[in-house]
Amino acid sequence: MERQSTTFILMKMLRDLNFNTNVEAREQQRRFVKERFQRSNTNIQRCITSSSADLTELITNFSDIYTSIEQSKNRVENVRERLRECKNLLLLKRQDIRKLWLLTSEQNALVRIYQNLDELKYIPSRLQFYLNKRLYIHASLLLIKAKEHQELRLINALSDIDTQIKEERIALEDQLRIELIDQLFDKPCRDILGNKNLTSTTTNNLTNKTDQNSLLRTRENRLLRKQLDQEFEEGKLSMESHLLAIIPDKYMLVDIRYQAPDLYLDVLLQSLSILSNLNVTLDFIQKLFSEQLYRCVLRTTQHIIDNNFILSNNSNQNLTVNNPDCLRDLLETCYEQFKLIVKTTEYLLNMLKLIQERQAPLQVQQQEYLTCYKQHDHKSEQHSSVPPNEIHFEIPFIFSIELVWETLQQVLSDVLNEYIDYNNTLDTLTSNSSSTSSSTDYANRPSLIDFSQYLTKKAPPRSQQIARIFTFAQSAQFNSMTSYLQEQNRFVIKQKASTTKTSSITYKQYVCKPNYRNVTAVHDVLQRIIEDIDIQYKLHPTKRILDRKLTEFIRDCFIGRVIKDIRESAQLSSLTSKIGDQNRLMELIPLVLQKQLQLPVPILQSTYLIFKSCEELCALVKCLPTYADDFCQAIADLLFKHREYCNKLFLSIVEKADTPGISIYSNEWVKDPDINRHLRTLPAFDTFIRIAKQQYKSDEENDNVENIRFRQTKETETLLINFSQNEMNPEDICTNSKHIADLAIIHESLDWLYCKLLYYFDILDKCLNDPRYLDALTQTTVTSVFTSRSAKQNLSQYDQLKISRVNLEIFSNAMKTILTLSYDILLVLFLEIRLHCFYYLSLLFRNPLSYSYTIDTDPDENIMQLNRDLTRLQETLSSSLNEKKFSFLFQGLGFVLATILIRSASRFNRISESGVTKMCRNIFTIEQTLAQIRTVGDAELMRAHQYYELLYTTKPEEIINIIEEHGPEYTEQDYLNLLQLHHRSFAAYDKGSFNLNKYEELIKNALNPKSKGNK
Repeated sequence: MERQSTTFILMKMLRDLNFNTNVEAREQQRRFVKERFQRSNTNIQRCITSSSADLTELITNFSDIYTSIEQSKNRVENVRERLRECKNLLLLKRQDIRKLWLLTSEQNALVRIYQNLDELKYIPSRLQFYLNKRLYIHASLLLIKAKEHQELRLINALSDIDTQIKEERIALEDQLRIELIDQLFDKPCRDILGNKNLTSTTTNNLTNKTDQNSLLRTRENRLLRKQLDQEFEEGKLSMESHLLAIIPDKYMLVDIRYQAPDLYLDVLLQSLSILSNLNVTLDFIQKLFSEQLYRCVLRTTQHIIDNNFILSNNSNQNLTVNNPDCLRDLLETCYEQFKLIVKTTEYLLNMLKLIQERQAPLQVQQQEYLTCYKQHDHKSEQHSSVPPNEIHFEIPFIFSIELVWETLQQVLSDVLNEYIDYNNTLDTLTSNSSSTSSSTDYANRPSLIDFSQYLTKKAPPRSQQIARIFTFAQSAQFNSMTSYLQEQNRFVIKQKASTTKTSSITYKQYVCKPNYRNVTAVHDVLQRIIEDIDIQYKLHPTKRILDRKLTEFIRDCFIGRVIKDIRESAQLSSLTSKIGDQNRLMELIPLVLQKQLQLPVPILQSTYLIFKSCEELCALVKCLPTYADDFCQAIADLLFKHREYCNKLFLSIVEKADTPGISIYSNEWVKDPDINRHLRTLPAFDTFIRIAKQQYKSDEENDNVENIRFRQTKETETLLINFSQNEMNPEDICTNSKHIADLAIIHESLDWLYCKLLYYFDILDKCLNDPRYLDALTQTTVTSVFTSRSAKQNLSQYDQLKISRVNLEIFSNAMKTILTLSYDILLVLFLEIRLHCFYYLSLLFRNPLSYSYTIDTDPDENIMQLNRDLTRLQETLSSSLNEKKFSFLFQGLGFVLATILIRSASRFNRISESGVTKMCRNIFTIEQTLAQIRTVGDAELMRAHQYYELLYTTKPEEIINIIEEHGPEYTEQDYLNLLQLHHRSFAAYDKGSFNLNKYEELIKNALNPKSKGNK
């Protein structure tokens, strides 16, 4: 700032001098500048004088520094000269030092080569030691270490060792692959089948052997560890120092045969990854997965057959070759094995994931070892040791567990297809042609899955061009071979080659004979398997192969096939309206079966077959509750069809031969809706229905005579009103006893069928609210000759019951149609007996003068025919109806006959005394016949007898006296008819003294005393 201010003052002074023209001012300015200049010189001089001492000292110091610098330059120059001399000396020794360094390096390399050569010579023996002890990780690392010396193996002298190491590596990879397959598939199969022993003795023996083996293994392990330690230390190679450090302790010198399966899999997978063969092995396993599962099925099949054979020999029983329970055991055992396989596969996938993420035990140990080695190497500051090379593990490709579940389901579905004989390939070796033909009625289509390569033993192909001169089908050798094959559960399978037109015969081995109905025995097992698969792994609906195929088979094939077979067994598919088919439909069950069923009378064989078919369908409802609606519809269809056939048979009996569409009187009345409804309300029929239902039984026993008389009167009045409308001919009644018996048998069959099916209907109706009632559904059902465990199902399966109220109503309606037809036939029989009585009695009264001049007092021929007809009806119906129904048909018949006889008295123009005697004998004969039929007398016919005996009285007053003394026994019209007949029977000269009107009035007064008193 001071310098700037001085400059500013000078510049200002110059500016003023230039611009100021005044001399005085300029002179004044000059004086000012001069004064200031002098002042400045004075100040400068003062300052120089004061700083002269410092300047002198500065000059002195500067000279000293200059002298030091010169000396330093001289010393540096001396050092430079010496360095030039050293450089010259080093250049002279450089070649010698280089030669010595190269020589030393060559010596070290030769030492290492000699050492590696020596160790390579011992690698095969060391590798064999590891393989014998199953130390696969040690062997793999040793082979990888030997691969690092690739350049040494190019030496001609080491070519044999190189070849041997390559062969050992290939053998190790194959052995690891085999061991892995054994752990994945064979070990679960052995573990499961080892526990499937049938006898307690075998189980105890195996338990004891297992305990002894465990003790022996413990001792062997202890001795083996000591032996391994000694052998390992003796033959350990130097190249293994770093390799052994990366192996975890749990893999060190341990025979994995006696260790946990998880440890075994760890060793196998890590060894394959070290050898870079893991992906190849995994791809190989995926391709063989389904084949290995089929091998499990084959081993299980043989195991079950062998156990059954041993059990049959121990129990001295014949070998059962067709027991579906064996198929249940096969599926359950196979699924247990498959679950273990899936569990092992899941652990395998988890281990692969660890290898992929570099978190496997061997990888983690290697990283820790390398880290520690580097840290120790840096601390020690020594680099003389060779650092260990890092072992590279192959990164595996991980497949999905979903693929395993799909393959599992596919194998199970293929096994199921084989055992349900889906494609009709089975032909049993048997001499019975009927059984052979019945077992080969399946659709002739090629198999969807070629399962034969796992379960078959092929017979040698025989050219069809060679003509066979002799056949040996009936020879002893052929029969013995047939017995052997049946004993081994092998069945003939017909197969056609796709490339040639020749057909080959294959023997397949099964635990039971394939049949489409085997699905009923194993459906609950399959459902449990499907549910367990859903619990274990949530598959996409399109991946649920087993469930889909099972559902498709049952809905598309099984239900239609079983209904078709049931219809064929019930003989419904081939029945027509021909006479031969009708006769076949009227065949009765054998007497032995009738006794087994505890039936007092026979029933139709067709009805029994229908019942067994319905019973089998009810059993299928229990076995396959999911499809209960389909089976209920099938039952209703069977009942409707059977009702239709029975109705046709019924109409063929009751219809007139010459006039189709017109039937006998009894059926004409029954098929009229109004008359049918009225007949069903008759007291006799109502009482019979109540007794049949076992209700109001005490009321029936306590009925008095008046109530019974009232019901019989109402019934008889109804029948007489219809009987007397038209004149009857022999064609209007059924005179064929066989037809009567057929009607009775049809009624009994339908009524028995209804009562039997009512039990099953009640259970199905209860199942709508509580499915547990399905357990009581198969009361007497036996689907095969043995007791199957499939009937003992879990209650959880019953929760899958799908049955609708609509189908049950259809079932109920079908049963009601059966019952209605049964009751209609019973009403026809009821009316037919009374029509017979009315017909023969109408013949008696058809000639009104026949008893006017008769002399013969023997019973009338029409009465004798009536008695013979009633006796024939009694003999026919007693053997065709049970006692209650027989009593119902003949109950009140005496009252009907007595009423007809009494009411028909008005039809006589005249009757003589001998005619009265003849009528009394007629009534007595009828009374004897009814007594033989019902084994008790009929008081109603006594009333008719007494009625005609009143004609013996000569005076009407006697009749009036009897009424007054004993009361009225007949109706007013009956007494009037009696008086009128009495009046017409008098001679002409006696009629004048007989006042008919007077006596009629007296009769009315006697019968109605109250009206007389009122008058």
